[in-house]
Amino acid sequence: MMGVGVLLYHGSPVGGLDILSPELSEHGTPFVYVATDPVVALLYAVKPVPKPFSYYPYGFDENSHVVYSEYFEDAFRILYQGQKGYLYECEETADMTQPTHIACAYASSHAIKVRRVTRILDLYEYYMQQSDKGVFSIRRFEDVPQATYAHIVKTLRSEIAPYNLQDYPEMQQFLLRYFPLVVGEDKND
Repeated sequence: MMGVGVLLYHGSPVGGLDILSPELSEHGTPFVYVATDPVVALLYAVKPVPKPFSYYPYGFDENSHVVYSEYFEDAFRILYQGQKGYLYECEETADMTQPTHIACAYASSHAIKVRRVTRILDLYEYYMQQSDKGVFSIRRFEDVPQATYAHIVKTLRSEIAPYNLQDYPEMQQFLLRYFPLVVGEDKND
């Protein structure tokens, strides 16, 4: 698929793993997610919201570098500063698929053996170093167009609609703190 010896990366808040085991995903199937880009993989070392939800607002610029979009004031620092993470290196398995449609992301339904692991003591500092190298940037909250923000609010509302937030207090608190319009009464925003 990708070529012999292509390194893949997996970001996790959990250290000490020799094998990456499939876990139930938002795609309804147990997968191990990996990426060809370590900058993408490490974003997932922070779990801003509980499963079955996810919150990783990033995309790519014209040079395929990661751009993290802040949809609340100082979001990246709040979520990543002081957080440690582990970057696992591994090789592809025969059953790699791309259920996310993210160009550099793959998934396997089988366990993957770890070749090497790097511990990152502060993910925010790591990403600021990547920013200095030009492979990562943050689109600040104040630079997000109002129409884009309105679309994000609408999308979050539709994603949480099937769930009773009383059953997910961590998600409810996240939304109340950072996206009050999502759980607010005014559904026209």
